[in-house]
Amino acid sequence: AGGPLPADADDETALAALLAAAFPGPDGPGPDPVALSLLDDTAEYLGAAVADLINLFRPERILLGGWAGLLLGPHLLPEVRRYAEEYALRHAAARTTIELGRLGPDAVTVGAATLPLADFLARGGSKPRATVRAPVRRS
Repeated sequence: AGGPLPADADDETALAALLAAAFPGPDGPGPDPVALSLLDDTAEYLGAAVADLINLFRPERILLGGWAGLLLGPHLLPEVRRYAEEYALRHAAARTTIELGRLGPDAVTVGAATLPLADFLARGGSKPRATVRAPVRRS
């Protein structure tokens, strides 16, 4: 769907080409039915996976993020929600919202970078205490 890609194209480029084929601009050609079908399958599989998370953990909110989630989300989020509701237990699904992350494609990296800072602040801004180890005596 969307035609052949250059040999050096990465996953992000391929996904962007698929979305462009499925959802062309108003002046472009009609939507590619193969691309639309593939994206509908993707929404169903993602919705089913999200439903499993809802059933197992009963979260209040699920955020779709990362580069793939942020590319797919504007087009597929309503369908992902619909499929998640269809596959999840009704009681658990009614208490969960599914949204797009707002921190950009590097949210996981930024979040991980805050862990050492949080640890530092939890210690009151002091360095970790060095542990003194007793020498090992060999007999």
